[in-house]
Amino acid sequence: LVVFWLRFRGMARDESVRVAVRCCPGRAQAASVNISNKTFELKRPKTTLTKKIVFQDGVYSPERDSASVYHEFMSLAIRSAVLNGEHVAAMSFGAAQTGKTTTMTEATKGAISDVFATLEGQRCANKMVTVSALMSAITAPAQSHMTGRQVAHEVLLDALLPHGGDAPYKGGLHVREHPRTGFFVEGLTQVAVASEREARDYVQQAMTNFEMEKARCGSGGGAPLRVHTLVTLTVWRRMDDGREVVSDVQLLDLGGWQRAGNTAKGAKAASGAADASKAKGGAPAAAAAFEDLVIKAVMRVCDSLEQKMSHTPYRDSKLTRLLCNALGGRGSCLCALHVGLDNYEETEAMLQFGQRVASIRNSVSPNSINYAQLQERHGERIRQLCKALGRNPQGLKTGGMAMSMASTDEEVELRDLVAECESLAELGQRWEFIQERSQRFKSGEGWDVAARPDRKAPRAHVSEVGPYDNNKASVPRPKTERIDPSDTAGKEGGRDSGEGAGASSEISDIGNKLAQLQMTRKGGSRLRPMS
Repeated sequence: LVVFWLRFRGMARDESVRVAVRCCPGRAQAASVNISNKTFELKRPKTTLTKKIVFQDGVYSPERDSASVYHEFMSLAIRSAVLNGEHVAAMSFGAAQTGKTTTMTEATKGAISDVFATLEGQRCANKMVTVSALMSAITAPAQSHMTGRQVAHEVLLDALLPHGGDAPYKGGLHVREHPRTGFFVEGLTQVAVASEREARDYVQQAMTNFEMEKARCGSGGGAPLRVHTLVTLTVWRRMDDGREVVSDVQLLDLGGWQRAGNTAKGAKAASGAADASKAKGGAPAAAAAFEDLVIKAVMRVCDSLEQKMSHTPYRDSKLTRLLCNALGGRGSCLCALHVGLDNYEETEAMLQFGQRVASIRNSVSPNSINYAQLQERHGERIRQLCKALGRNPQGLKTGGMAMSMASTDEEVELRDLVAECESLAELGQRWEFIQERSQRFKSGEGWDVAARPDRKAPRAHVSEVGPYDNNKASVPRPKTERIDPSDTAGKEGGRDSGEGAGASSEISDIGNKLAQLQMTRKGGSRLRPMS
């Protein structure tokens, strides 16, 4: 009843991150982890040492399928968040080859069904669902020209656009921050879908691009080392009272976590693997020794929130900026940890990380705003300030309001209120702007791979491009006559000997004057007079 009353009043409620563990049988014959109810018993290989870790949230054995994991762990939370206009994020985290992508694929399909099923019974003036897909590619480390260190970069790619093939990255999409709505990806495609089937089609297209980009990982030649995927379903509603309610459903599939090889033995093994792979002509395996900066940033954010530090490093990665609402923000978070029953160290690290994540607290609140009401409230205060300052409130723009050190507090407040009203007016037009861009995208505009902002245009081979265009008349290049410095008389070039002699004598006079000027200033001559 308390939770229902807080939601009805639109107040924030304190909620912890929900964590569930899904177990993978692994490839080894002897299991290193045993499950008894919600207790994990870890047995260290080649020893008799054991460790027990109790996990209070959901635990799913290898026999459970992905559909049951979604319906028991994620479905109710996603429906509740969409119904109340709150942000929610579902993410998979764990070691490589433990079933993370399979879980998130089923979760994405289930989330689409739950979103449209929840909206069917909603009473509102207008509603809209948009789909966007993002890939975070980790590039191969390259040596920095300034520091000389090996540096990897995170590049954001639009997954709804056609796959760019082997075209190199252009720099990727950029993450910007709005003072009211928070972080967003500039230029990311958002498609308005009218039905569940249409949403599934666009998501399937994005997943195909995900698999194509993941297949390029580690192949060299500008290919990425790791790819993380993020699918976002945004639910827009305009209520009868003028409020606009926006709810984001983020579905994040993080790449496989690997324990950092910080020992000399691990570094030697990585170096040997790199030499072996280079000798075989394959992709260099030394890139695997570098840590994934996105995984590292997510773990740093979770550790800082668990320890209640004064600073949370959201800006260490582009994905962590987009997940700031789910990790310690104003949204809900569902984390599905994936562990292997045949690996003691990875399972122990994942379970300890899950306990730290479960201690993170979020202040969940509905995301609704009435732009007309706020503009009216600010407009009343603007009219009061204009009356006190003797200004006309009609047609006020921040561009025509110059501030100086002599400006009064009323003038500064007036400028800030006008800027806030302009920002609210721009946010109020997002609905129409997204629909317009969505129609252009569906009609085929913006599908040119060469014009996309996250990829470089593919270069044509020299054999495909002719040196001249037959349709245009060739204009001969003007030839500049080269002058031999030793030929002062100009006999060989057919020049007049008088012009050459006059030019050389003029240069000689200038050199003599410069030499005399320097001798008079410094008391000596460093320039020899020209003959």
